[in-house]
Amino acid sequence: MDLVAIATVRTAWGVEGWLKLKSFSGEWTHFSSLEKVTLRNRHNLRDKDYQVEGFRMLQGGGLIKLAGIDNPEDGRLLAGSELLVPRELGAALKENEWYLSDLVGLALVNPEGSVLGEITGIVESADDLLEIRKTNGKSVLIPFRSSFVGEPDIGKGVLVLTALWLMDES
Repeated sequence: MDLVAIATVRTAWGVEGWLKLKSFSGEWTHFSSLEKVTLRNRHNLRDKDYQVEGFRMLQGGGLIKLAGIDNPEDGRLLAGSELLVPRELGAALKENEWYLSDLVGLALVNPEGSVLGEITGIVESADDLLEIRKTNGKSVLIPFRSSFVGEPDIGKGVLVLTALWLMDES
């Protein structure tokens, strides 16, 4: 199943185990139709499925209630976890929009189209980093910033590296 991350659990809220969420897209409408979600623990990368008992908005943010999470102590253990859903239940994408996970597998090319490597992963941080496996087999991290790369072309399966100095010969 093709899962996409739509939010992260910020912390527990209240005494009944509700969880505060941070939406990756800033959209909230699709959350109210969720019946089941997967939480991925960032520390051990384990996934666990939960039934959704409720969703509501509070002061511009989303709160979700999951079956089996019935107190703030259990909720706090989930802080930092990513909330994953099947792609079709995520936020509707507009033209030229994509999920970060869509970048994995794209070829990194120079402006002339020669392949420099492949995107093998994303390190999500304040400045997302693309993990690249170069054609020589070595790996390098490249900031995912418009000053270093162009717009991804998901249809063609490529991302153009404009700052070639980031792919030195080492």
